[in-house]
Amino acid sequence: MRLGICLLAGVAWAALAGCAAEKTPTADIRALMEGANVPGLAIATIDNCRISDASYYGVADAETGEPVGPDTVFEGASLTKTIFAVIVNQLASEGVIDLDEPIAASFDYPRVTDKEAYAKLTPRIILEHRSGFPNWASDPLDRETWGEIDFKNPPDTKFGYSGEAYMLLQAYVEDKTGKSLDQLFAERFGAAMPNTSLSAPREGARLAFAHDENGTKENGRPAKPSPRAGAAYSVLTNADDYAAFLVDVFCKGAAMDIEQRGEMLRPQSPTDDPQIVWALGWGVQSTEDGVVYFHWGDNEQFKAFTAFDPESRDGVVYFANAYNGLKLIEPVSEPAIGDVTPIADWLDYGRLEESAAE
Repeated sequence: MRLGICLLAGVAWAALAGCAAEKTPTADIRALMEGANVPGLAIATIDNCRISDASYYGVADAETGEPVGPDTVFEGASLTKTIFAVIVNQLASEGVIDLDEPIAASFDYPRVTDKEAYAKLTPRIILEHRSGFPNWASDPLDRETWGEIDFKNPPDTKFGYSGEAYMLLQAYVEDKTGKSLDQLFAERFGAAMPNTSLSAPREGARLAFAHDENGTKENGRPAKPSPRAGAAYSVLTNADDYAAFLVDVFCKGAAMDIEQRGEMLRPQSPTDDPQIVWALGWGVQSTEDGVVYFHWGDNEQFKAFTAFDPESRDGVVYFANAYNGLKLIEPVSEPAIGDVTPIADWLDYGRLEESAAE
């Protein structure tokens, strides 16, 4: 049975008007935040394809005490990859891009010097993280560090999570369409995600501050908007907007034909864990109880997590402004969508009881 969650004023209650009785919350969010040293948290839940709740807890900045609110935006980190992957699949649905056409057939990427291996790369191989690239070969925010990218493995031989590969695919998509990723996002999701950007923050947005493992600013940093959109890392967003994106993708079809949507969500690339597979841009927890789509974000002290159960049509997304934010995956997500233990085990960010013992 999948459970839902209903939260009010930072406290989880068992029965509130509009909340089904079976949606009993399992924890006090503020206590979880305190246990993980997370000053600020934004959570949105989806119940049967409807955004049932968006709640904000704590502070965007532990020093100033500025509260987290609907206008607070967080670095979504690798949740950007899900947005980009949907755009690529939309372009495939429209016939603009062929997911199985070698990228090298029409686009050269000078940072890759092994042209024999490069010739094997396709959009599909990159979306399912089988490019053979390292996660990062350079600092994506500092072009002066952008050197040669070496293959760790031959393309399409094994799963290997890679931000560099998504940046290559972004360059290919921009070349194919003649549009920047900022433009593509604005055209396709700008209206539905009014607080979200892939580079400069939207007008009126308040940027959260990232805190260290102790929940302080000593080793934290302010949010760093990217000078240009980065498909692997750069989204600035809030819980409301990303929940609307989830509903669009999993409930409304995301403006692509049903065949392409099915192909996007089909588990395709096995990982080192038999319960975790990769689709075209999404992780998939696959157990005897069914599947759960997921992704996470990790830009150092900014953390994010999202998951969606296609059977119950329930989902969750949360953003945290502290290093330990991904220790909250299970207690924050499971009241909304059920067991995500295989995901938490695979990601291996630890759990609250482990934090307390350190």
